[in-house]
Amino acid sequence: MPVLRSIIVLSITQIIAGGAMFMFVSVTAAGMADDLLLRPSAIYLGPTVMLVAMAFCSPLLAPVYARHGARLVLAFGSAAAAPGLWLLAGAGGPVSYFAAWGILGLAGAAALTTSAQVFLTEIAGEGARRAIGAQMLAMALAPTIAWPVTTFCEAALGWRGTFVLYGAVMLLVCAPLHFFALPRREPPKRNPRVPNSNQSASPAAVRRQWRVVALITAAVALNGFVTWGFQLVVIDLFRSFAVPGYLAVGFGSAIGFIQLSARLFDFLGGNRWDGLTTGLVAAAIMPPALLALALGEGAEWSIILFLVLYGLSSGAMSVSRATMPLVFFSSAEYGAVVARLGLPLNLAFAAAPPFFSFLLGEAGNRWTLAFALLCSLGALASMALLSRMRPAKPG
Repeated sequence: MPVLRSIIVLSITQIIAGGAMFMFVSVTAAGMADDLLLRPSAIYLGPTVMLVAMAFCSPLLAPVYARHGARLVLAFGSAAAAPGLWLLAGAGGPVSYFAAWGILGLAGAAALTTSAQVFLTEIAGEGARRAIGAQMLAMALAPTIAWPVTTFCEAALGWRGTFVLYGAVMLLVCAPLHFFALPRREPPKRNPRVPNSNQSASPAAVRRQWRVVALITAAVALNGFVTWGFQLVVIDLFRSFAVPGYLAVGFGSAIGFIQLSARLFDFLGGNRWDGLTTGLVAAAIMPPALLALALGEGAEWSIILFLVLYGLSSGAMSVSRATMPLVFFSSAEYGAVVARLGLPLNLAFAAAPPFFSFLLGEAGNRWTLAFALLCSLGALASMALLSRMRPAKPG
Protein backbone atom coordinates (compact mmCIF):
# COMPACT_ATOMS: atom_id res chain seq x y z
CA MET A 1 0.00 0.00 0.00
CA PRO A 2 2.86 2.50 0.47
CA VAL A 3 3.33 2.57 -3.32
CA LEU A 4 -0.36 3.21 -4.01
CA ARG A 5 -0.43 5.93 -1.34
CA SER A 6 2.63 7.55 -2.88
CA ILE A 7 1.10 7.52 -6.37
CA ILE A 8 -2.10 9.17 -5.07
CA VAL A 9 -0.27 11.83 -3.05
CA LEU A 10 2.16 12.66 -5.85
CA SER A 11 -0.59 12.75 -8.47
CA ILE A 12 -2.46 15.33 -6.39
CA THR A 13 0.58 17.45 -5.58
CA GLN A 14 2.05 17.31 -9.09
CA ILE A 15 -1.23 18.43 -10.65
CA ILE A 16 -1.40 21.31 -8.16
CA ALA A 17 2.26 22.22 -8.63
CA GLY A 18 2.07 22.10 -12.42
CA GLY A 19 -0.90 24.46 -12.44
CA ALA A 20 0.39 26.74 -9.69
CA MET A 21 3.99 27.08 -10.89
CA PHE A 22 3.86 27.51 -14.67
CA MET A 23 0.68 26.41 -16.49
CA PHE A 24 -1.15 29.52 -15.27
CA VAL A 25 0.75 31.73 -17.71
CA SER A 26 -1.38 30.54 -20.63
CA VAL A 27 -4.40 32.10 -18.89
CA THR A 28 -2.92 35.13 -17.11
CA ALA A 29 -0.41 36.36 -19.73
CA ALA A 30 -2.65 39.08 -21.19
CA GLY A 31 -3.53 40.63 -17.82
CA MET A 32 0.07 40.46 -16.62
CA ALA A 33 1.34 42.14 -19.79
CA ASP A 34 -1.12 45.03 -19.37
CA ASP A 35 -0.35 45.61 -15.69
CA LEU A 36 3.43 45.24 -15.99
CA LEU A 37 3.65 47.22 -19.26
CA LEU A 38 5.49 44.32 -20.92
CA ARG A 39 5.03 42.71 -24.30
CA PRO A 40 3.28 39.31 -24.26
CA SER A 41 6.49 37.81 -25.66
CA ALA A 42 8.35 39.10 -22.58
CA ILE A 43 5.75 37.51 -20.31
CA TYR A 44 6.37 34.16 -21.98
CA LEU A 45 10.11 34.54 -21.35
CA GLY A 46 9.30 33.95 -17.68
CA PRO A 47 8.85 30.18 -18.05
CA THR A 48 12.06 30.12 -20.11
CA VAL A 49 13.93 31.69 -17.17
CA MET A 50 12.34 29.08 -14.92
CA LEU A 51 13.47 26.21 -17.15
CA VAL A 52 17.04 27.53 -17.34
CA ALA A 53 17.16 27.82 -13.54
CA MET A 54 15.77 24.28 -13.24
CA ALA A 55 18.40 23.03 -15.67
CA PHE A 56 21.31 24.26 -13.59
CA CYS A 57 19.77 23.34 -10.23
CA SER A 58 18.78 19.80 -11.20
CA PRO A 59 22.27 18.18 -11.19
CA LEU A 60 22.96 19.75 -7.78
CA LEU A 61 20.14 17.68 -6.29
CA ALA A 62 21.82 14.32 -6.96
CA PRO A 63 23.79 14.27 -3.67
CA VAL A 64 20.70 15.53 -1.80
CA TYR A 65 18.66 12.60 -3.09
CA ALA A 66 21.48 10.30 -1.97
CA ARG A 67 21.76 11.71 1.55
CA HIS A 68 18.18 12.65 2.41
CA GLY A 69 15.87 11.02 -0.12
CA ALA A 70 13.39 12.66 -2.47
CA ARG A 71 10.65 13.17 0.15
CA LEU A 72 12.46 16.06 1.82
CA VAL A 73 13.45 17.51 -1.56
CA LEU A 74 9.79 17.56 -2.63
CA ALA A 75 8.72 19.21 0.63
CA PHE A 76 11.44 21.86 0.33
CA GLY A 77 10.56 22.60 -3.31
CA SER A 78 6.87 23.05 -2.50
CA ALA A 79 7.66 25.44 0.35
CA ALA A 80 10.18 27.35 -1.79
CA ALA A 81 7.55 27.90 -4.50
CA ALA A 82 5.53 30.13 -2.15
CA PRO A 83 7.95 33.11 -2.01
CA GLY A 84 8.45 32.88 -5.78
CA LEU A 85 4.70 33.09 -6.39
CA TRP A 86 4.28 35.90 -3.86
CA LEU A 87 7.12 37.87 -5.45
CA LEU A 88 5.43 37.33 -8.81
CA ALA A 89 2.15 38.58 -7.33
CA GLY A 90 3.89 41.78 -6.21
CA ALA A 91 6.00 42.29 -9.34
CA GLY A 92 6.14 45.87 -10.54
CA GLY A 93 8.44 45.50 -13.53
CA PRO A 94 10.80 43.20 -15.41
CA VAL A 95 13.42 42.86 -12.65
CA SER A 96 11.08 41.53 -9.98
CA TYR A 97 9.11 39.60 -12.61
CA PHE A 98 12.09 37.60 -13.88
CA ALA A 99 13.56 37.25 -10.36
CA ALA A 100 10.33 35.55 -9.32
CA TRP A 101 10.63 33.09 -12.20
CA GLY A 102 14.21 32.34 -11.14
CA ILE A 103 12.98 31.40 -7.66
CA LEU A 104 10.27 29.25 -9.22
CA GLY A 105 13.00 27.50 -11.23
CA LEU A 106 14.88 26.63 -8.02
CA ALA A 107 11.65 25.39 -6.46
CA GLY A 108 10.59 23.54 -9.61
CA ALA A 109 13.83 21.55 -9.78
CA ALA A 110 12.96 20.18 -6.34
CA ALA A 111 9.16 19.98 -6.48
CA LEU A 112 8.28 18.91 -10.00
CA THR A 113 8.53 15.77 -12.10
CA THR A 114 12.08 14.53 -11.48
CA SER A 115 11.83 14.44 -7.69
CA ALA A 116 8.45 12.71 -7.86
CA GLN A 117 9.91 10.01 -10.11
CA VAL A 118 12.98 9.60 -7.89
CA PHE A 119 10.72 9.11 -4.86
CA LEU A 120 8.62 6.48 -6.64
CA THR A 121 11.82 4.67 -7.57
CA GLU A 122 12.96 4.74 -3.94
CA ILE A 123 9.66 3.40 -2.64
CA ALA A 124 8.67 0.98 -5.42
CA GLY A 125 12.04 -0.58 -6.28
CA GLU A 126 11.58 -3.09 -9.10
CA GLY A 127 7.99 -1.91 -9.58
CA ALA A 128 9.08 1.68 -10.22
CA ARG A 129 8.31 1.64 -13.95
CA ARG A 130 4.63 0.87 -13.43
CA ALA A 131 4.35 3.32 -10.53
CA ILE A 132 5.89 6.13 -12.60
CA GLY A 133 3.61 5.28 -15.51
CA ALA A 134 0.53 5.51 -13.29
CA GLN A 135 1.58 8.87 -11.86
CA MET A 136 2.35 10.29 -15.31
CA LEU A 137 -1.04 9.11 -16.54
CA ALA A 138 -2.67 11.18 -13.80
CA MET A 139 -0.46 14.17 -14.71
CA ALA A 140 -2.06 14.25 -18.15
CA LEU A 141 -5.08 15.78 -16.38
CA ALA A 142 -3.08 18.78 -15.18
CA PRO A 143 -3.97 21.23 -18.00
CA THR A 144 -7.61 20.11 -17.94
CA ILE A 145 -7.81 21.05 -14.26
CA ALA A 146 -5.33 23.95 -14.04
CA TRP A 147 -6.62 26.17 -16.85
CA PRO A 148 -10.30 26.33 -15.76
CA VAL A 149 -9.31 26.80 -12.10
CA THR A 150 -6.91 29.61 -13.00
CA THR A 151 -9.57 31.25 -15.19
CA PHE A 152 -12.04 31.20 -12.31
CA CYS A 153 -9.49 32.48 -9.77
CA GLU A 154 -8.30 35.30 -12.04
CA ALA A 155 -11.89 36.43 -12.60
CA ALA A 156 -12.54 36.43 -8.84
CA LEU A 157 -9.18 37.59 -7.44
CA GLY A 158 -7.19 39.05 -10.34
CA TRP A 159 -3.91 37.54 -11.42
CA ARG A 160 -2.05 38.92 -8.41
CA GLY A 161 -4.57 37.50 -5.96
CA THR A 162 -4.43 34.18 -7.81
CA PHE A 163 -0.67 33.94 -7.29
CA VAL A 164 -1.02 34.80 -3.60
CA LEU A 165 -3.54 31.96 -3.30
CA TYR A 166 -1.36 29.55 -5.26
CA GLY A 167 1.64 30.35 -3.05
CA ALA A 168 -0.43 29.58 0.05
CA VAL A 169 -1.60 26.28 -1.48
CA MET A 170 1.97 25.22 -2.26
CA LEU A 171 3.10 26.07 1.27
CA LEU A 172 0.09 24.83 3.26
CA VAL A 173 -1.11 21.91 1.13
CA CYS A 174 1.67 20.47 -1.05
CA ALA A 175 4.59 20.84 1.37
CA PRO A 176 2.74 19.14 4.29
CA LEU A 177 1.48 16.37 1.99
CA HIS A 178 5.02 15.67 0.84
CA PHE A 179 6.48 15.79 4.34
CA PHE A 180 3.77 13.94 6.30
CA ALA A 181 1.72 11.88 3.81
CA LEU A 182 4.51 10.29 1.78
CA PRO A 183 5.98 7.14 3.38
CA ARG A 184 9.28 7.65 5.14
CA ARG A 185 12.10 5.58 3.72
CA GLU A 186 15.80 5.43 4.42
CA PRO A 187 17.56 6.73 1.29
CA PRO A 188 19.73 4.10 -0.39
CA LYS A 189 23.44 4.21 0.23
CA ARG A 190 25.25 5.15 -2.96
CA ASN A 191 27.87 7.40 -4.45
CA PRO A 192 25.93 10.24 -6.15
CA ARG A 193 28.85 11.35 -8.30
CA VAL A 194 28.84 8.43 -10.71
CA PRO A 195 26.05 6.32 -12.15
CA ASN A 196 27.41 3.09 -10.68
CA SER A 197 28.21 3.08 -6.99
CA ASN A 198 30.10 -0.21 -7.28
CA GLN A 199 33.63 0.91 -6.54
CA SER A 200 35.05 -2.39 -7.81
CA ALA A 201 33.67 -1.88 -11.33
CA SER A 202 36.25 -2.18 -14.06
CA PRO A 203 37.28 0.91 -16.05
CA ALA A 204 35.61 -0.60 -19.13
CA ALA A 205 32.33 -0.98 -17.23
CA VAL A 206 32.50 2.60 -15.97
CA ARG A 207 33.19 3.89 -19.51
CA ARG A 208 30.25 1.88 -20.81
CA GLN A 209 27.94 3.41 -18.20
CA TRP A 210 29.05 6.92 -19.10
CA ARG A 211 28.37 6.15 -22.78
CA VAL A 212 24.88 5.02 -21.79
CA VAL A 213 24.31 8.28 -19.91
CA ALA A 214 25.59 10.29 -22.90
CA LEU A 215 23.29 8.46 -25.34
CA ILE A 216 20.25 8.81 -23.08
CA THR A 217 21.06 12.52 -22.75
CA ALA A 218 21.33 12.94 -26.52
CA ALA A 219 18.11 11.02 -27.18
CA VAL A 220 15.94 12.84 -24.64
CA ALA A 221 17.39 16.29 -25.38
CA LEU A 222 16.98 16.01 -29.16
CA ASN A 223 13.50 14.56 -28.87
CA GLY A 224 12.52 17.05 -26.17
CA PHE A 225 13.73 19.94 -28.32
CA VAL A 226 11.31 18.92 -31.06
CA THR A 227 8.32 17.90 -28.95
CA TRP A 228 8.43 20.86 -26.57
CA GLY A 229 9.22 23.33 -29.32
CA PHE A 230 6.44 22.16 -31.60
CA GLN A 231 3.92 21.91 -28.78
CA LEU A 232 3.94 25.70 -28.39
CA VAL A 233 4.21 26.70 -32.08
CA VAL A 234 2.16 23.95 -33.73
CA ILE A 235 -0.87 26.21 -34.29
CA ASP A 236 1.32 28.78 -36.06
CA LEU A 237 2.91 25.92 -38.01
CA PHE A 238 -0.50 24.81 -39.30
CA ARG A 239 -1.42 28.40 -40.13
CA SER A 240 1.76 28.69 -42.20
CA PHE A 241 0.24 26.06 -44.51
CA ALA A 242 -2.82 28.32 -44.98
CA VAL A 243 -4.96 26.25 -42.63
CA PRO A 244 -7.83 28.41 -41.29
CA GLY A 245 -7.30 29.64 -37.75
CA TYR A 246 -10.22 27.76 -36.20
CA LEU A 247 -9.03 24.48 -37.77
CA ALA A 248 -5.44 25.09 -36.67
CA VAL A 249 -6.57 25.52 -33.05
CA GLY A 250 -8.79 22.45 -33.27
CA PHE A 251 -6.04 20.32 -34.76
CA GLY A 252 -3.53 21.55 -32.15
CA SER A 253 -5.92 20.78 -29.29
CA ALA A 254 -6.19 17.14 -30.43
CA ILE A 255 -2.52 16.46 -29.64
CA GLY A 256 -3.15 16.25 -25.89
CA PHE A 257 -5.73 13.48 -26.27
CA ILE A 258 -3.40 11.44 -28.48
CA GLN A 259 -0.52 11.88 -26.01
CA LEU A 260 -2.81 10.67 -23.22
CA SER A 261 -3.74 7.62 -25.32
CA ALA A 262 -0.06 6.77 -25.77
CA ARG A 263 0.60 7.02 -22.03
CA LEU A 264 -2.46 4.87 -21.29
CA PHE A 265 -1.40 2.23 -23.81
CA ASP A 266 2.09 2.06 -22.29
CA PHE A 267 0.65 1.83 -18.78
CA LEU A 268 -1.76 -0.96 -19.72
CA GLY A 269 1.14 -2.82 -21.28
CA GLY A 270 2.51 -3.28 -17.79
CA ASN A 271 5.84 -5.09 -17.82
CA ARG A 272 5.47 -6.59 -21.30
CA TRP A 273 8.07 -4.11 -22.56
CA ASP A 274 10.49 -1.70 -20.93
CA GLY A 275 11.17 2.02 -21.21
CA LEU A 276 13.88 1.48 -23.82
CA THR A 277 11.47 -0.32 -26.14
CA THR A 278 8.89 2.44 -25.64
CA GLY A 279 11.51 5.09 -26.45
CA LEU A 280 12.78 3.29 -29.54
CA VAL A 281 9.27 2.99 -30.99
CA ALA A 282 8.51 6.62 -30.09
CA ALA A 283 11.72 7.85 -31.75
CA ALA A 284 11.00 5.77 -34.87
CA ILE A 285 7.51 7.30 -35.25
CA MET A 286 8.62 10.95 -35.14
CA PRO A 287 10.48 11.21 -38.52
CA PRO A 288 7.49 9.87 -40.52
CA ALA A 289 5.25 12.36 -38.72
CA LEU A 290 7.41 15.27 -39.84
CA LEU A 291 7.84 13.90 -43.36
CA ALA A 292 4.08 13.47 -43.74
CA LEU A 293 3.43 17.12 -42.94
CA ALA A 294 6.27 18.36 -45.15
CA LEU A 295 5.39 16.22 -48.17
CA GLY A 296 1.66 16.80 -47.79
CA GLU A 297 2.24 20.58 -47.59
CA GLY A 298 -0.59 21.08 -45.10
CA ALA A 299 -3.20 18.93 -46.84
CA GLU A 300 -5.83 17.67 -44.43
CA TRP A 301 -4.62 14.06 -44.64
CA SER A 302 -1.05 15.13 -43.88
CA ILE A 303 -2.09 17.14 -40.82
CA ILE A 304 -4.18 14.29 -39.44
CA LEU A 305 -1.36 11.78 -40.02
CA PHE A 306 1.12 14.20 -38.42
CA LEU A 307 -1.12 14.69 -35.38
CA VAL A 308 -1.57 10.97 -34.80
CA LEU A 309 2.11 10.06 -35.21
CA TYR A 310 3.46 13.14 -33.42
CA GLY A 311 1.03 12.73 -30.52
CA LEU A 312 1.84 9.04 -30.10
CA SER A 313 5.57 9.70 -30.31
CA SER A 314 5.67 12.60 -27.85
CA GLY A 315 3.31 10.88 -25.40
CA ALA A 316 5.27 7.63 -25.42
CA MET A 317 8.64 9.39 -25.20
CA SER A 318 7.53 11.34 -22.11
CA VAL A 319 7.09 7.97 -20.37
CA SER A 320 10.33 6.61 -21.79
CA ARG A 321 12.32 9.60 -20.50
CA ALA A 322 11.27 8.69 -16.98
CA THR A 323 11.61 4.91 -17.18
CA MET A 324 14.44 4.25 -19.66
CA PRO A 325 17.23 4.79 -17.08
CA LEU A 326 15.78 1.84 -15.09
CA VAL A 327 16.80 -0.46 -17.95
CA PHE A 328 20.49 0.32 -17.39
CA PHE A 329 20.69 1.43 -13.75
CA SER A 330 19.36 0.21 -10.44
CA SER A 331 16.73 2.07 -8.46
CA ALA A 332 19.53 3.17 -6.10
CA GLU A 333 21.34 4.87 -9.00
CA TYR A 334 18.23 6.36 -10.61
CA GLY A 335 18.26 9.68 -8.74
CA ALA A 336 21.81 10.57 -9.76
CA VAL A 337 21.14 9.71 -13.41
CA VAL A 338 17.88 11.64 -13.84
CA ALA A 339 19.24 14.63 -11.93
CA ARG A 340 22.07 14.79 -14.46
CA LEU A 341 19.58 14.51 -17.32
CA GLY A 342 17.70 17.53 -15.99
CA LEU A 343 20.38 19.94 -17.26
CA PRO A 344 20.25 19.19 -21.02
CA LEU A 345 16.54 18.41 -21.02
CA ASN A 346 15.43 21.64 -19.37
CA LEU A 347 17.83 23.68 -21.51
CA ALA A 348 16.31 22.04 -24.60
CA PHE A 349 12.82 22.85 -23.33
CA ALA A 350 13.82 26.45 -22.66
CA ALA A 351 15.45 27.03 -26.04
CA ALA A 352 13.01 25.17 -28.28
CA PRO A 353 9.92 27.47 -28.39
CA PRO A 354 11.75 30.72 -29.19
CA PHE A 355 14.04 28.93 -31.66
CA PHE A 356 11.23 27.28 -33.62
CA SER A 357 9.13 30.45 -33.48
CA PHE A 358 12.06 32.42 -34.96
CA LEU A 359 12.84 29.76 -37.58
CA LEU A 360 9.21 29.49 -38.65
CA GLY A 361 8.90 33.27 -38.97
CA GLU A 362 12.20 33.88 -40.75
CA ALA A 363 12.79 30.73 -42.83
CA GLY A 364 9.34 29.21 -43.25
CA ASN A 365 7.78 25.86 -42.52
CA ARG A 366 10.00 23.80 -44.84
CA TRP A 367 13.22 24.72 -43.00
CA THR A 368 11.45 24.35 -39.66
CA LEU A 369 10.34 20.81 -40.48
CA ALA A 370 13.75 19.98 -41.98
CA PHE A 371 15.57 21.01 -38.81
CA ALA A 372 13.06 19.12 -36.65
CA LEU A 373 13.56 16.04 -38.85
CA LEU A 374 17.33 16.26 -38.38
CA CYS A 375 16.88 16.37 -34.58
CA SER A 376 14.44 13.46 -34.65
CA LEU A 377 16.85 11.35 -36.71
CA GLY A 378 19.57 12.11 -34.17
CA ALA A 379 17.27 10.96 -31.36
CA LEU A 380 16.44 7.78 -33.29
CA ALA A 381 20.13 7.03 -33.88
CA SER A 382 20.86 7.49 -30.16
CA MET A 383 18.00 5.17 -29.24
CA ALA A 384 19.20 2.55 -31.73
CA LEU A 385 22.68 2.63 -30.19
CA LEU A 386 21.18 2.35 -26.70
CA SER A 387 19.17 -0.66 -27.77
CA ARG A 388 22.41 -2.39 -28.84
CA MET A 389 23.79 -1.74 -25.34
CA ARG A 390 20.80 -3.24 -23.53
CA PRO A 391 21.99 -5.33 -20.57
CA ALA A 392 21.59 -9.06 -20.98
CA LYS A 393 18.75 -10.54 -18.97
CA PRO A 394 19.91 -12.83 -16.18
CA GLY A 395 19.47 -16.38 -17.30
